[in-house]
Amino acid sequence: MCVDLCKESQQATAWKSFSQSCQKAGEPLNGTYELFLRSGYTNYADQANVTQTVATKAVKPTRQLTLNNLAARGEKNHNILWAEYYGNIINAYWAFLLVISFGRLVTLKMYPRQGVKAYSWLNTFRKYITLPAAFGGKHITSIKWRNVGIASVPIRWQLVAVFMLFTLDIIFLFVDMWVTVTPNAVYYTNDIMTARNIGDRAAILTLSQLPVLFLFGGRNNVLMFYTGWSFDTFNFFHKWLGRIILMNMSIHGWTFTHVYRNIGNYTGASAYNYWKANVLDIRENYLGIVALVMLGMIIITSVYLVRHHWYEFFLLLHISLVAAFFGIAWHHVRPNGYMEYFYTALAIWCFDRLIRICRIIAANPLNKAQLSVKGEATYLTIKPAHGWKAKPGQYAFIYVLRHNFWESHPFSIVETCNGHYVFVAKAHSGLTGKLHKSVSDENGKSGSVRVWIEGPYGDSFPIARYETVLLIAGGIGITAIMSYALDLKRRETNQHVILYWMVRDGESLGWVQEQLQEVSQSGQIELNVFVTGESGPDKASNSEMLSTQSASELSEKLHYSDEPRYEIKYNQRPDLSSVIASTVKCAEGSVAVVTCGPGNLMDACRTATAENVGAGKGRVDYFEDAFSWA
Repeated sequence: MCVDLCKESQQATAWKSFSQSCQKAGEPLNGTYELFLRSGYTNYADQANVTQTVATKAVKPTRQLTLNNLAARGEKNHNILWAEYYGNIINAYWAFLLVISFGRLVTLKMYPRQGVKAYSWLNTFRKYITLPAAFGGKHITSIKWRNVGIASVPIRWQLVAVFMLFTLDIIFLFVDMWVTVTPNAVYYTNDIMTARNIGDRAAILTLSQLPVLFLFGGRNNVLMFYTGWSFDTFNFFHKWLGRIILMNMSIHGWTFTHVYRNIGNYTGASAYNYWKANVLDIRENYLGIVALVMLGMIIITSVYLVRHHWYEFFLLLHISLVAAFFGIAWHHVRPNGYMEYFYTALAIWCFDRLIRICRIIAANPLNKAQLSVKGEATYLTIKPAHGWKAKPGQYAFIYVLRHNFWESHPFSIVETCNGHYVFVAKAHSGLTGKLHKSVSDENGKSGSVRVWIEGPYGDSFPIARYETVLLIAGGIGITAIMSYALDLKRRETNQHVILYWMVRDGESLGWVQEQLQEVSQSGQIELNVFVTGESGPDKASNSEMLSTQSASELSEKLHYSDEPRYEIKYNQRPDLSSVIASTVKCAEGSVAVVTCGPGNLMDACRTATAENVGAGKGRVDYFEDAFSWA
């Protein structure tokens, strides 16, 4: 209509657009614009005079239909533009959370805490929002069904953050929808227009979150250093972002299916004819469906049950499915633009892998580790390259080249003398179980194995600024807690430091026997060791070693000083809730509670700390050394 009726300058623009559309549709125009004008083209019918359902000539629309079409195009452009704005608002929401966390981190690391008590309103917020588990008092401990872990519970502030994210996403899917005059040749009906607009919104919101999804799932996420969020926190948001993206992609697929099934020649057509014409014969459409199916598989195979019980299977499948999904989605989206989101996500992924390689090289890729076992713990003693240094509480990923060199598992780090580091992990199924078994089968004799070290990772809690530090460890968690105890001892700070360690059997005391000796001899740290599953040497004991040795002989065997500065208590465990409550109330200033160990122990400590926020003379902070790479 514009070619026929508009001004000459507008006619040229209309002709160019018309020609491009015909060319794209596979029906190129014959001749030039000038030839078209000279031909006096009149072989068309006015829409007002068309009565039959199927036109046999080109139809020139009425002025009203043309205006309706323009309004519909305007709505489509408006919808796409605001979908991009809404995606940016969600990214701004993440930025807001990160800025708040950065401010908290600054106060933790730079502001002197001695004698400073937080405002009452802040204590209330921390007591009920930022510290406790979302519900049930469990965070590290999983929710179980028939004694099988099936899910984990987030911290309450994490749940609130995800709820707000869901709320924003749902609002942005439906808010600010224009309604155009029908009929028009763009959407046909308001129902189709609404479905198409929601589908476009869902697709663009999905694309806007792709870079965030990849950033939050990486090990070398630079935001960890500026927020104090742990890998677990970012991993939690990574998983829920994936679920929201799956929801949006499902909405995108359903709405477009609705549109295609209700326009043109396919209204009421058979399912086969529709799928053949709109899916099987159109590459970008069937690629979109394949991408949606693959994303669903990613989410299903990433549930807690699979991650924790078949981690190696999950890891291999997850990486393969993500790579395939990314490539297929790339080709689905490419004809419509928006590739900047894919380029950014790909750059983040490549950066993470590059930094991993650099970390391995910096730690010396030719390292050999000496293997040993103590009870359920597997020890790798390594001397990394000169300059490689770990802070208290940090961990590293170890690649054992003998066993599936592409796999890596996190190991706690305990520093020893002469630049050697001991990497410790409790034996589970998979790599740690294989290493433990390989040494145990040789009657405990140490061996050597070629390894790569990737790390150190994790943040070191700023507990040296607190007047009272309560360190609580359970089982193998002592390896992380002991690194903090040694650091505080070597700093010779004027702090009241108390360490509680609960361990199941006396044999496990050898896990950190040298470090216990060093800490006990200083007299600076109050040690409380509980062997919960055995009786003492002077009582009936299930352990032959403990039942036949005196306390002095046991001390000598464990390399303690002649007069240990702490007492080992057998067949009992402390009431941690009472310990934390009394420590907070009796402390003269600020208190830091640091825990590492089994889930039930850390959950109990988190709950008790939250309950006692504001109960003492200074600020109370809780630090949890928990890492769940699965």
